[in-house]
Amino acid sequence: MLTKLMKHEFKATYRTFLPIYIGLVVITAFACISSLVMRDYQNPILEIALGLGIIIVVIGYIFVFISPYIFLSLRFYRTTATREAYLTFTVPADTKTILLAKFIVTFLWTILTSLLWIASFLILIECISEGQVDLWYFFSENKTVIWQILTMVFAFANNVLMIFTAISLSQLVRDHRVIASIGFYAAIYTVQQIINIIALIPFMIKSMNLFSALEAETNEATMQAELMSEQLPVYLLSIGLSLGMSVAMFFLSNYMWKRKLNLL
Repeated sequence: MLTKLMKHEFKATYRTFLPIYIGLVVITAFACISSLVMRDYQNPILEIALGLGIIIVVIGYIFVFISPYIFLSLRFYRTTATREAYLTFTVPADTKTILLAKFIVTFLWTILTSLLWIASFLILIECISEGQVDLWYFFSENKTVIWQILTMVFAFANNVLMIFTAISLSQLVRDHRVIASIGFYAAIYTVQQIINIIALIPFMIKSMNLFSALEAETNEATMQAELMSEQLPVYLLSIGLSLGMSVAMFFLSNYMWKRKLNLL
């Protein structure tokens, strides 16, 4: 049943993202062409026109990056908190399976969009720099890039479940559920940030003390190695916090659906 629900979710959402991805290709091509034109031609009118185009490109990049959260949040709200939810909860599956299917599909769309966004941005950097920026060298020399990627992946999952939980908690109110969802999201986000800061304070203090002690170190490689070794526990803690909070929010959302469901 989970596979069938995921297949249904993909069919219902892919039409939204295909135009977004096509638009991403278009604005990337436009930005690359614009950088070439501005480099070869010095025309004030052309520069103004291309400058306005670059503003549109920047807005487009921002929109593409946040698009999964916008459209999939709207779909989640529509299919779980409005009259359309009657169809959602009449399928022969328990609420946990329905929630898991929606989470997996939303998470995969978020990851795919982020990967395409990053690839597009890297292509744009190559166009602007004319290949003078060695991106492979940058990533190969960054020893913590794998941990950074893992931290981002768990953060994406956490953000998705934060939105789901906020919408699920809006079942507690009768009217103005959209505003209530935003309020619950802000509250959950604030609580999470407080927990993260409290948990990371000891590591931040330790890193600052280590940096001060190594400032006089003449061997820069040794200094970087020491600082890098201190970053690993921070990444592990961040991943652990994201995972723990994600699991808690998943079961909270499932509880709201099973015990507090109040459809309009």
